[in-house]
Amino acid sequence: MRKLTALTTYLLQTAGITKEQVLSVADRGETIPTGRDLGHGVELGVFKYDALIQVEGFNGNSSELLLLIMGWLHDNDKDRDHAGLADPEVDASLNDDFTADVDLAIEFEEPLQIVPDEQGNILFNGRRWRVADVPIDVAEELAGMDGTANADN
Repeated sequence: MRKLTALTTYLLQTAGITKEQVLSVADRGETIPTGRDLGHGVELGVFKYDALIQVEGFNGNSSELLLLIMGWLHDNDKDRDHAGLADPEVDASLNDDFTADVDLAIEFEEPLQIVPDEQGNILFNGRRWRVADVPIDVAEELAGMDGTANADN
């Protein structure tokens, strides 16, 4: 639920709301096994869930709140389209001329990755592991690629 935590923290820092106004919940979560060997670790699965963020007594600019969320998603959840995640949903209930209760529903998907660690708490495949993002080696050059490109094929 790292994305839910990060988005909630971001809204608390930027949207002019307090901790007392916000409730964040992961709902309807499901784990999807993948078992992908990533070289330096394993992605055992993916956690897909509906993030629900409720803001009580919001008295700021509603367009700004929505744009804060859309900007955060653009910068921090770039694989949304590839993963086929639903667009965020918003419900607002007006309390009076100055405040509204706002409910945000955002579908998230996060990898469940582990790396080898002799002191780790997770037993898998006869070894000990810990929760961590698996480091990815990025190729800096290609070697042994003889041949020519043929534009006619």
